[in-house]
Amino acid sequence: MLPSRRPVPCREDGDILGHGADRAGAAHSIRRSMRRHAIRAIAVASGMVALLSGCGQIQVTAVSGAPEGPTIAIGVAADEPGVSVWHDGTYEGFDVTVAKYVASRLGYANKQIVFKQVRPENRQSMLDSGQVDLVVASWAITDESRAAVDFAGPYLTTGVGLLVRADDRTTLSADGDSVGELGRRNICVVKGDETASMLLENHSDAVAQERDSYAQCVTALEAGSADAIASDQVVLAGLRQANGPQYSALLTDAGTVSYGIAVGKGNARLAGTIAQSLKDMVADGSWDDARSTLENQTMLAISRDGTPGAIVSDDE
Repeated sequence: MLPSRRPVPCREDGDILGHGADRAGAAHSIRRSMRRHAIRAIAVASGMVALLSGCGQIQVTAVSGAPEGPTIAIGVAADEPGVSVWHDGTYEGFDVTVAKYVASRLGYANKQIVFKQVRPENRQSMLDSGQVDLVVASWAITDESRAAVDFAGPYLTTGVGLLVRADDRTTLSADGDSVGELGRRNICVVKGDETASMLLENHSDAVAQERDSYAQCVTALEAGSADAIASDQVVLAGLRQANGPQYSALLTDAGTVSYGIAVGKGNARLAGTIAQSLKDMVADGSWDDARSTLENQTMLAISRDGTPGAIVSDDE
């Protein structure tokens, strides 16, 4: 895989759809709209140089070899171990596995997939501008996000929580496992993360510290400038395992969050086809295989039912 890095903008920046849409028609529509990506993907495969934007962020774009025919651009996260991470020149993780499965059901081989890094604060703008055709990046389905994009799914449901230093577990938890009184503690959140906002609504005295990435939040936690990281439990469990579980503890809080695959607003036909692909992924066992890998990487139990649980929506 030959990576290209492109600047990440320094900007601050749907209903769960049913199925029954015509898959062939949706695939034809998306292929036609994505021909523009072929030239861009060829440039990616040739090994473009890394560029830094003014805020020092790097966006990593990758494609498996030289693309053949039309391509599909999929937005994924780059710093969520177990879920989606850039590692050794490729993207890997649960979301990436789901994205590849969905792309294959839309008629795209791996060589036709162009993965682009998105972050919570820019994923909607990248969809709206056509830089990506869909986003598979632990995007929480909420009333606010459904008003901005169309979703297929959910394809994973988990809880919300905090990642804290192991030494702070007793002082920040109510019973050793759940979030207690935070007072004026500094909580690191990634800009645009709806899940973190959900937790902070329950702890209004806490002070939110916004960062551009989870990597920056981990650094802040280790340095002592932040007392905890807020997000969903799957992302936090991945960060804990990647950065040393002996140094941090995961605390749970009230509420759940469901991941959805996002497409631009008004693309109900495409979203319906993707939703059917997710049902197929569950039916043929591919989802369970991906779930098992995610459990091993995060050491977090993820079941089909219950809370936290993983589900794929039925027709609505």
